[in-house]
Amino acid sequence: MERFIRGGIAAAIIGGLLVAAGAALTVVSAGHQQFSDQALTSMFTAAAALRFSGAILMTWGIIGLYLAQADRAGQLGLVAVVACMANMALQGGWMFCDLFAAPSFAHAAPEVLNNPSGLLTVGFMAAWLANISFVLLGIATLRARALPKTAGFALIAAGAVTLVPLPADGPVYEVIIGIAFAIAGARALTGAARAPLAARSAT
Repeated sequence: MERFIRGGIAAAIIGGLLVAAGAALTVVSAGHQQFSDQALTSMFTAAAALRFSGAILMTWGIIGLYLAQADRAGQLGLVAVVACMANMALQGGWMFCDLFAAPSFAHAAPEVLNNPSGLLTVGFMAAWLANISFVLLGIATLRARALPKTAGFALIAAGAVTLVPLPADGPVYEVIIGIAFAIAGARALTGAARAPLAARSAT
């Protein structure tokens, strides 16, 4: 179990960095192009692949971070991890569509991408607001006191940034979220969490 937990926390670091790298690539390559034009570029495909791979690893990372403190996280921790898993299902679906569906829409119906409406807009908003679930996991982490405080604060930052108006587009938010999540994983892996994990595996 300890190996699975440590692997998950390592996945949190790598996944966060992949999401941040993919989002940063999107920012650099976007320019003033419409989304339908961006979706047809190799740069967008590479960015979407990085983000989708990162989201998969972040999902394992959430499980690892929770299991590292499950005994102390209580009901709030359980609610937080369920909310985070639901969030990652939405994020993964969004990134899957960017990677596999967006190029097809860009050819057949570019206006759907450039001017989303209806259920598509609702889905985007739901995925965006679902990032707040990281705040719950961060608070649960601080209360459990099984992982370094920096990990909890980083998770809170990853969720709270979505509520902060920035003079930038969505990909910049993803860069911040990915880096904050990676920091949370790094502190959980290299900080004071080692002793509790080792103690539990020994028992």
